[in-house]
Amino acid sequence: MTLTRSVLLLSAMSALAACAPQSKYAWGSYEPALYAYYKTPGAAAAFAEQLNQSIATAEESGARVPPGMYAEYGYMLLEQGKGKEAVAFFEKERSAWPESARFMNRMLQSAQTLDQRDKGAASHVSAAVGDASAQGGKGQ
Repeated sequence: MTLTRSVLLLSAMSALAACAPQSKYAWGSYEPALYAYYKTPGAAAAFAEQLNQSIATAEESGARVPPGMYAEYGYMLLEQGKGKEAVAFFEKERSAWPESARFMNRMLQSAQTLDQRDKGAASHVSAAVGDASAQGGKGQ
């Protein structure tokens, strides 16, 4: 009777262990960081830093970065005007999650457009500054 009881107990414990949630992805501090960001939208930089840390920790440990995390961090970078950095994370998302390719291609296009626009604006500003200083020098 004790052997039967032991086998039943062992079987029950095994079944319960199989029901425990297993995480396929390394979420890091994503949930609390997202909650804090929703409560305080002005804290975008802190949220972006948390995303960056979660991604770095997952990559260092060899764990899988969750779907959408690369893209979300890329979007945060894009909002900060960092188009080149955003492109790298959109490409990582597309590579890690091929089903996101269509969306990531659009995000890549947006990031590259922003980067080109910023380069154009910077050249216009430097040209205008150069013209203004040249005119100022002639007028003296």
